[in-house]
Amino acid sequence: MVLIALLIALSVERLYHSPAFLHWAFYMERWQRWSSARLQDEKWESEPLQFVRLLIPALAVGLLVVLLDNLMVTFIVSIFALLLAFNCEPARQNYKEYLKAANRGDEPSIIEHQQALTEFAGRHQPHQISDSLIWINYRQYIAVMFYFVLFGSFGALVYATLRYAETQQREEESVSLWQQLLWFADWVPVRLAAFGLLIVGHFSRALPEWLQQSLNPQADPDKLLFNVASKAEDNPQHPDDRTEHAACQLRLMRRQQIFWVCAIAVLTLTGWVS
Repeated sequence: MVLIALLIALSVERLYHSPAFLHWAFYMERWQRWSSARLQDEKWESEPLQFVRLLIPALAVGLLVVLLDNLMVTFIVSIFALLLAFNCEPARQNYKEYLKAANRGDEPSIIEHQQALTEFAGRHQPHQISDSLIWINYRQYIAVMFYFVLFGSFGALVYATLRYAETQQREEESVSLWQQLLWFADWVPVRLAAFGLLIVGHFSRALPEWLQQSLNPQADPDKLLFNVASKAEDNPQHPDDRTEHAACQLRLMRRQQIFWVCAIAVLTLTGWVS
């Protein structure tokens, strides 16, 4: 059931334009406004209680699945939870516009869409667009898949909640609990994602980098993934081409996504995942 729900959700998300109501942030924003208007006590402003308040929607979905204890309900909720957590439509549109602008040499549009992708990835400092695409693909797909396999709909929505909360805190330019929680939430998945890059990329060249980074418990998840990805993928033939390097890295991440879907299929067939 996990595998089928995952395949359906990935197919729907890729083939059809996702309206706003199919994004978890859409519901979190409304929940934030509704709960803030009713919980005006100062104690609710503390980060621990904000954490509890933000997790209530995900907890409600998880509790609903447990209480109903129905296979069909669990299956349907799983598909919708994944669709809500897979929120890549804005990035996909900006990437398409970036490619069009790069092909016609429109420098202002290139900078505009590159900055939009950078902000969507959660990284405000200037850096390569390929890094933004790698991190977006990891945060929006790979990490969600891992938490869904481990904890079902609840796990996928909790990760999406942390991702949303970290974005809101970043906009307020304050050091937050959410960044720390996401650092821990990404610790294992990002190492698995980097390992997947070894399998689908240049294994012998990327393995030393993966070992060095993965054995460092303090390594930043994003830098770990970027460093391994840079070794796992061959350099483009035309380094000055603004689209080729980004496309190479994106293809690498997509191959990795297919690898993990296949791995989940094998685990399903062997009985490790139901």
